[in-house]
Amino acid sequence: MITTIVVVSIMGTSFYLQSKQLKDQMADKVEDVAGIWSSTIDPDEIKKADYLRNETNPSSERLEKLLTMVGEKSASFLGAYILLPEEYQHQKVYVLAASDIYTDYSFGSRMYYDASEEFLLGFRATRDKKKVTSTDIFSDQYGSWVSSFAPILDNDGNVVAVLGIDAKATIIRQNQMEILFLLIVQMAAILVAVYIILNWGLKKVMKPMDDLFYGIKEISSGNFSVHLPVRDQSELSILSEKFNEMAAQLSQLFKSVSAASRELGQSSIKENESLLLEEAINTIEDIFERTKLQQELQRAEKMNAIGQLAASVAHEIRNPMTVVKGFLQIFLAKKMSEEEQTYLKLMIDELNRAETIINDYLSLAKPDVGKLEIIEGKELAEQVMDLMSSYAMMSKNISLHTQINEPVKIKGNKSELKQVLINILKNGIEAMDDGGRLCMTVEKQGEYGVFMIEDTGIGMTAEELSRLGTAFYSLKERGTGMGLMVCYQIVERMKGQIKVTSSKGEGTTFEIMVPIYTESPE
Repeated sequence: MITTIVVVSIMGTSFYLQSKQLKDQMADKVEDVAGIWSSTIDPDEIKKADYLRNETNPSSERLEKLLTMVGEKSASFLGAYILLPEEYQHQKVYVLAASDIYTDYSFGSRMYYDASEEFLLGFRATRDKKKVTSTDIFSDQYGSWVSSFAPILDNDGNVVAVLGIDAKATIIRQNQMEILFLLIVQMAAILVAVYIILNWGLKKVMKPMDDLFYGIKEISSGNFSVHLPVRDQSELSILSEKFNEMAAQLSQLFKSVSAASRELGQSSIKENESLLLEEAINTIEDIFERTKLQQELQRAEKMNAIGQLAASVAHEIRNPMTVVKGFLQIFLAKKMSEEEQTYLKLMIDELNRAETIINDYLSLAKPDVGKLEIIEGKELAEQVMDLMSSYAMMSKNISLHTQINEPVKIKGNKSELKQVLINILKNGIEAMDDGGRLCMTVEKQGEYGVFMIEDTGIGMTAEELSRLGTAFYSLKERGTGMGLMVCYQIVERMKGQIKVTSSKGEGTTFEIMVPIYTESPE
């Protein structure tokens, strides 16, 4: 269709330009003839013929012979006549003399001619401006014509008559028809050639597309062993090659899915049965869900084991450690050398650190979160930031900032939530070796009150983030990972969650999300 529109537009433009050129050439020819022959006509002869206009006289006969010579000398299709300059009623002009070519048209000398508007426009322009003019193609009762007019002047420069030269416009029409026929033949030949070439080319180009549609249909129906032919090294054929690679990978993937489904006890999938695409996706989602449940179960079992271990450690180790710590404090109160006191303080500090670890284990062994209460988020955030400000300024050049976007009331255990915030703030301070900025923001997000803690520390990689909060994993040199694990467990017991985002070298953001307190209707 586009090719047809383009070809027709070009042919139409060419036809118009060639037709206009033919018409212009015809007009130029009759103007030249009129200009030349007007100078050969004697004005006195015209005056004599006009004086005896209704009678046959020698002057009229000489004018008619002269006008007949115009067609004989110039071209057979040219006719000439002399018009008097006056106009009469009903757009009539008087033909004083005319050539013999008009005999078959009932047009001749000494008659009134009913002129058309196009004819009169050219006639008046010549008479009034005393210059050669021509008309466009016009029609009258005798046919279609192109006319040119030239003034015939007397010695005083007055227009005594107007010489008219006619050319048959039918010649232009014939030439136009010949040109149009040739253009139509050329257009038909071009369209046929374009159709054949495009049909061949599109079949060649679209064949790989048809193969791709076939392959997609087969993949959708569960046939992952489909293989498309690679016909050449064109871009579409390369696409078919990539499709084959994708189909092979999908085939391997869904074989694994089928095997995993059978291992998970989905007896509806038989050994040699292939999965439909939608069924395979549903199976993958089911596998992910089962895997997630298994991970949660393993985590719960791990937490239970750690809790039992914590209770055992607390009972078996805490009492002898308390005795050792008491005797060390007694020795520290006695007079000793400075070196001995340093050693004793170091031992007491290490016992305190061991006691902190034991307390973290005991926190894991707690069966529930304890008594829940209504907590003002703003008040808790300000208390915690006041507690940590001195630690931040004394240990490193760190600035603390608190931003309360809106008042938030949450439901939880205040002391344990305070422990969570202090632990995470402390981790943030320790992550900024060269100082930085630590900010806590309190806001609402849906059904949760959120404590957002942002630091500008060393940050974490994606692999480090995935292991965060697991037992015995810590990024600190002397850390055990138990503190953050306790934080996760406390917030989960409050029906909340902790989200962490981090970029290596840019900092870390912790979002501690705790359910908002809602008043129950009476």
